[in-house]
Amino acid sequence: MNARKSFLTALSAACLTLGSSYSVQAAGDHFKALGPDKGQANNDDSLFYPNQYEAAAAAHPDPNGLVLFSLCRRAPFNSSGLYAPLAGGNVDAVVGDTTFGLVDGTQCYNPQNEQNIVINPTNPNNIVTSANDYRYGFQHQVYVSMDGGNTFANVILPGWDIATGAKGLFKHVQAGGDPALAFGRDGTLYFAGLVYDFSFTNRTPSGVAVASSSDGGATWTTPVMVHYEAATNFFNDKEWIAAGAGGEVYVTWTQFNQGPHGAGYIQSPIVGAVSHDHGQTWSGMIPVSDRAHPFDSGSSPAYAPDGTLYVAYEGNQAGNTSRDQTVVARSTDGGLTFTNTEVGRVYDDVGCYPLNQAQGRQRLSFEQFRINGFPSLAIDPTTGGLAISWADDQNNAGCASGATSFSGLTNNQVKLVTSADGKTWTAPRQITSGADKVYSAVGANGGRIVVGYYTRDFSPVPTATDHTCQRGFLDTNDPGYPASPTVHYIDLNPVCLDYAFSSSSDGFASETRVSSQSSNPYVLFSGSFIGDYTGVAVDPSGGVHSVWTDFRGLPGTTAPNQDTIVGNN
Repeated sequence: MNARKSFLTALSAACLTLGSSYSVQAAGDHFKALGPDKGQANNDDSLFYPNQYEAAAAAHPDPNGLVLFSLCRRAPFNSSGLYAPLAGGNVDAVVGDTTFGLVDGTQCYNPQNEQNIVINPTNPNNIVTSANDYRYGFQHQVYVSMDGGNTFANVILPGWDIATGAKGLFKHVQAGGDPALAFGRDGTLYFAGLVYDFSFTNRTPSGVAVASSSDGGATWTTPVMVHYEAATNFFNDKEWIAAGAGGEVYVTWTQFNQGPHGAGYIQSPIVGAVSHDHGQTWSGMIPVSDRAHPFDSGSSPAYAPDGTLYVAYEGNQAGNTSRDQTVVARSTDGGLTFTNTEVGRVYDDVGCYPLNQAQGRQRLSFEQFRINGFPSLAIDPTTGGLAISWADDQNNAGCASGATSFSGLTNNQVKLVTSADGKTWTAPRQITSGADKVYSAVGANGGRIVVGYYTRDFSPVPTATDHTCQRGFLDTNDPGYPASPTVHYIDLNPVCLDYAFSSSSDGFASETRVSSQSSNPYVLFSGSFIGDYTGVAVDPSGGVHSVWTDFRGLPGTTAPNQDTIVGNN
């Protein structure tokens, strides 16, 4: 084990030293660390809590002094009766919402966002999801169902920070974000998450850690640190996890190489680590992406039934950093070495999207939440077939032609590529139409492929009296700002979202609406953050279980907010 670990560490170091030759190209790359890296000082646009997004948006009013804000602060969004009761298989996984205060003294409910969902292969009634959960100081938490997704228990994972009994390195960090789950074939459940401490001015310790559960998520081991950085030179972000058949577990993440003391962005390779003992011990860091793709993010690993390991990620081509690709890294030696293959162009160049008010991140027309073109990977456990989905704006003429600035309106749609053997891939196929789609997630089982996503297809159009699907602004010139009561509605563009899916059952010809009612994403974070991914899983009988950040809260009990909602179809 020691010799093997030394080899992997040396291999990793050799790969990462290649980064200096790419530093001059970083300006063309739009990947940025999505975690709260305070070490970037004035260049830092990473935000964390809802009130920080409020402050960032308020710092950028339009020429008339109008600024976006969180709608939960004003009527009708401060009422538990705004939306109808959840219906149609929609289940709120969050038990016991709590509140926090915003800048004008109003109280809103704490959010949950960024979900994936997994099904126990030994018990299909055991369904587990997770989220960034802001209720208890942002501790890592899972939502566990033992009845097929009809009800959920909320479980806080122990040992990730001081408040939950941390030991060793975990005493020096806080539970972070990007929760990810994976079941092994034996029913062992794994949770991967980020840890960091962003309270330091000149450095940001960060790491990736994993815990496991042998009872379907009801109880958990204390976490094991997979990789840890004590300085700002590197920031570990966007991790994901896969579990194999014999106790092997693989974690991948983006390692943002930010130069000495965070002074300059050099590269962002995809790296990984492997465990062969159910996550108790881990290898050194392994390079996953290759020299041809120096700037990458959004990795998604998965094991095929034959033990082959695949990692999908979004990457830039060396020398052409403004043009992204979906790349698949394939390993037949347990994740020690990889062959990287480009399987589809991702149209998310600098001219493909407008930028949001709070961060300068890419967004959709009339929306503010940041978006990405990261891939979602699923491998069918029965057929071994692979499917990868992502969403991009190729239908926008300027985007497709390589425009240097955005114009027109976004027409974001979901793409899909598939492979029967992991070696040859179909050409990217657009499987959706209509209004913008974003944050796709793919699941597969029994030969059925299901792709879920947010859509505005069902959003009601605002009227002069109905503002439930409308953007609202405050006027910074109002003497009573930010507590000013007047909300300015300046257009009638519909902004509400639903969650929906398309399926291979009919060749992706139709769309199934999962959420039972459209809801407004401006309810929290000034509309600028709804999480960076969603989740879909297909059970052995072909049933679809999806999870997303919904903005209704629990109607009749709480005012609208970001809640984790599971759909069972």
